[in-house]
Amino acid sequence: MPTIEPQFIIPFAKPSGVTSFTSLWQVKRALGTKKVGHTGTLDRFADGLLVLLSGKLTKLVPYVTDFDKTYRVLFYFGKETDTLDPEGTVIVEKPLPTYPDFIVAIQQLTGTIEQVPPVYSAVKQAGERLSDKIRRGEAVTAPPRTITIYSIDIEEVFYAPEADTAGSSFPKNWLETGVKKSETDVAAVRTAQNVFGAEKSTASAAVRMAQTVQGAILCVRCSKGTYIRSLVRDIAHRCGSAAYVYALRRTAVGPFTLEQAAGFSTLPPFGSAAAYAVDTDSTTALSGYPDLNDARREGEDVKSNPASERLPITENMTATVTEEEVKRAALPLSEEIARAMHFQTAALQEKYYPAFMNGKPLSGHWFTGVQPLSDGGTIAVFYKGCCAGLITKNGNRFHYQIVFNRGSANASDA
Repeated sequence: MPTIEPQFIIPFAKPSGVTSFTSLWQVKRALGTKKVGHTGTLDRFADGLLVLLSGKLTKLVPYVTDFDKTYRVLFYFGKETDTLDPEGTVIVEKPLPTYPDFIVAIQQLTGTIEQVPPVYSAVKQAGERLSDKIRRGEAVTAPPRTITIYSIDIEEVFYAPEADTAGSSFPKNWLETGVKKSETDVAAVRTAQNVFGAEKSTASAAVRMAQTVQGAILCVRCSKGTYIRSLVRDIAHRCGSAAYVYALRRTAVGPFTLEQAAGFSTLPPFGSAAAYAVDTDSTTALSGYPDLNDARREGEDVKSNPASERLPITENMTATVTEEEVKRAALPLSEEIARAMHFQTAALQEKYYPAFMNGKPLSGHWFTGVQPLSDGGTIAVFYKGCCAGLITKNGNRFHYQIVFNRGSANASDA
């Protein structure tokens, strides 16, 4: 009898310092299957939510990839690296921006905009990644793409110490005071703080307007295809400054959240690893790092062999996710999840189940619970609580998209 592959949606918390493909390997091992796919990678320095799919659910990749995403990002003004993150070489230094300029830049970059991706990225040109071309010394230009920034919420603003005249001095370990919030606190922070008043400083509005901004933590909700590194770069350029991302965490992909991910409990407080390398003087913000220029001169590929061996990353960032954690986090495609993914749902009558599984021509009377759909709308078909497949409806005609094997409903059975 053929083995039925486990078919699950697996929210997985990728730690900083490992690749997205390493996460795939952990899930494959836990579920005992070779067929696991991702729906969007994260840079090695970043951490947060990966939505992985196993078995025939890998066919859901286009649906999940289309979801909006939410990120938390910590960045510094004053310097820009060639990779726009902490693993690169500083290429530009500019003065810090003022608070009003910072706010205006955020306003200008909210909505549907044209964004130029980083040259160190997975964007392909003529079938080849831009990052591969630039490593060979070729001059590359990333074409702009249309993306949407739905919201930018300010969680924290950090001011240059000489500008804080209200007695709120810039702490030596400001990340300790500014970042230690659980992910569940973010919603409360965003509700209590609007985009114009999220900073911790006790300075009056008049003093704040004269302050220069050294760094910030933002919560960004955006469309697919958005590069947060590019967004930070563009915010800085609008301010007449430069910036680079120091820490990045993906917290949501559509209806899936980081809190439900396998390994979430192993992630450190956001930005805490950065605290070990921060120099509060932004003109030497990268001084805590080893000299990556030496590695570049020796021809070492910094992005594919990045600074996890050299950067001050905390030990608990490499904590192993157990197989039991992966299995507990694995989700079958339930009716609730299908509706959260914006699918209509329909129940397949028992007498038509064999015909459905054998790909016989579909008929509307096979199903109950089908709501009126526009042409091309997707319907998740359920039989006895399990998703049997996805179909589309065009006019009065139904068409197969995916037919799933009837697998177990629990990952512990995988």
